[in-house]
Amino acid sequence: GRWDHAYYNGRYYVYFGIVPCLLFQLPFEAITGIQNLAYAPCMVILGLVFLLGCFGVMGQVVRRWFPRTSSAAYLLCVAALVLGSQLYNLLERPYIYEYTILCGAALLMLGLWLWLLAAATPVEHGGVLALRLGLGSLCVALVAGCRPQMELFAFLAVPIFWNRYVTKGRLRQRGAVRELLVFALPVVLVAAGLMWYNAARFGSPFDFGANYNITGNDMTRRGFNVVRIGPAVFTSLFDPPRLQSVFPFLQEVDVQTNAVIRTISEKFTGGMLASTPFTWSLILLAVPAARRSLRRRPAVYGTVLGAVAAMLIITVVDCQMAGVLYRYLMDYSQVLLLGAALCWLLAETALARRADGGEALAVMELPWLRIGLAAAVAWSLLYRFCTLFAMEPWLQGMNPSLYYTVSRLVQFWM
Repeated sequence: GRWDHAYYNGRYYVYFGIVPCLLFQLPFEAITGIQNLAYAPCMVILGLVFLLGCFGVMGQVVRRWFPRTSSAAYLLCVAALVLGSQLYNLLERPYIYEYTILCGAALLMLGLWLWLLAAATPVEHGGVLALRLGLGSLCVALVAGCRPQMELFAFLAVPIFWNRYVTKGRLRQRGAVRELLVFALPVVLVAAGLMWYNAARFGSPFDFGANYNITGNDMTRRGFNVVRIGPAVFTSLFDPPRLQSVFPFLQEVDVQTNAVIRTISEKFTGGMLASTPFTWSLILLAVPAARRSLRRRPAVYGTVLGAVAAMLIITVVDCQMAGVLYRYLMDYSQVLLLGAALCWLLAETALARRADGGEALAVMELPWLRIGLAAAVAWSLLYRFCTLFAMEPWLQGMNPSLYYTVSRLVQFWM
């Protein structure tokens, strides 16, 4: 048998997303005649696309929704998106698992950026608007062929386009039908292609084949079990980092559960919320004054609420479909961090406005807010650096020279 393949009707299939192969492996083979292009160079390119998407999305967020944002806050929010996600851990492990996840994340951020650009493009520039709208939909639709659960974030089209097409009534104006067709056509074409591909292999347009894996565990009989949810949610989101006094200063921990069923899991160094202080700005959702301010910005409010809801939904879906794995945090982390960034920018904008009005308390609080933002990003930088040396694939064994050189430089007192 083959490791981590789907076995269906006497044949083995790779059930990971087809889109990365169509973007990189097949064109490379067609041009050079060389098969099996390595994942690492492809992932470097995808990492750069993801980085570009983060800059683009945050740039549009600041330009459209928070024009009073300082340049420092903008750059810190971009850094938080990149550092707080699993990008560097994925690049450290250039395997097919990480490859498909990173491809989905890169296409998602690129698609959201294009949608935001489209929403800001005057309707008089119909050609540019159609190009951005169509390419954005294409990128977001292709996410389904990389990491299907990430497709949940297609709902962000609602808050992004709500103001133009609903509040301002663009849907009732001339040209709206053409824009709707440009938006929907790439989605329909990609969906049709994926459904044909699934049906040709597994007999159903909605069957991606993961349930026919019988290697790591018997996915054919996995089913849904509520006892998986509690440990998965705690470990993925709320488990605090375990610190130690020696390099790399973080301890890996196993998923703790009393369930008698098998739990497919990897070691963690902390849950997404517990180990990323940048996300703590989401607590503003529990503050009545902040909620009122968010409701006055429907696009921002919808994005923040959607990010939190998607985090919970995807965590449960992942644990039921596959397991509790550290790399799965990338399924939602970038959009969750975007929601947290919106809360930071909302707070900074509100305090800056009050400070400009001469309110003494706001004048005192604003610098502390900015210090807190910088400290949260600095923690993410240090934490991510430590995870590179603390977690699988364990550089201590794979590259001991690098590991101990860095250890001596960092832990210079020993």
